[in-house]
Amino acid sequence: MRSTSKPDLSIIIPALNESKRIAKTLDKLALFIKNNKLIKSLIVEVIIVSADCIDDSHKIIRSKAELFDNFIFMKAGPVAGKGRDVRLGMLKARGKAVIFMDADLATPLKYLPIFYESYLSGNDVVVATRNLKKHHPERLRRSLSIAGNILYRILGGVWIEDSQCGFKLFSSRAAKSSFSKLTTSGWGFDMEVLTIAKINNFKIKSFRIDDWRSVPGGTFSDGALASSLSSLQELFKIFRHRMTRRYQDK
Repeated sequence: MRSTSKPDLSIIIPALNESKRIAKTLDKLALFIKNNKLIKSLIVEVIIVSADCIDDSHKIIRSKAELFDNFIFMKAGPVAGKGRDVRLGMLKARGKAVIFMDADLATPLKYLPIFYESYLSGNDVVVATRNLKKHHPERLRRSLSIAGNILYRILGGVWIEDSQCGFKLFSSRAAKSSFSKLTTSGWGFDMEVLTIAKINNFKIKSFRIDDWRSVPGGTFSDGALASSLSSLQELFKIFRHRMTRRYQDK
């Protein structure tokens, strides 16, 4: 289903092998859109992006389409990384504001209207951040996350305490500018897209999400060390592109 009217808000959810949770997630999202005072007053577009799955995710996603007035299911093809899938959805979106979130709803839906109001107040990019000491109790994961974010501030040029939380809103203009230049398909895509937005002078606002929760087997989970090493390689690529002015709008 798709309305001909331009949406006020597009919601992008990457969903790879999410059969255990995607039905409940879409049920909760549909109920929230229907009942929240601000969000129900908007034209909302929901876009689910899913690479080739080994479970019943695609079947379940299709079965939930009727819950939404504007619903798009994008099959992304062979698995290539969360960054690729989010990019596809963000560039497909027609909303005046576009937000992507993880299918595990680690960031509560109550922040949707808060982020949208921040966009209405003039912010181009609205970013969720976490207290990494609190939300990563494992010493290795906590240390790697903190070190990675410090290094990102230096090499990426964006002073933000947590670049990796999967809940970010962009104005339509910021989304098209930033995601059209994205080169990272893996874990480092959050860092790259924020760097691009910063370089092109989009106004970035962050919100601390104190009730963010780590979900067991969460979306796109992977080993902490392997993910960190991959992100480190991507971060040096981001720094190189930043120095060569590859990210600037023409």
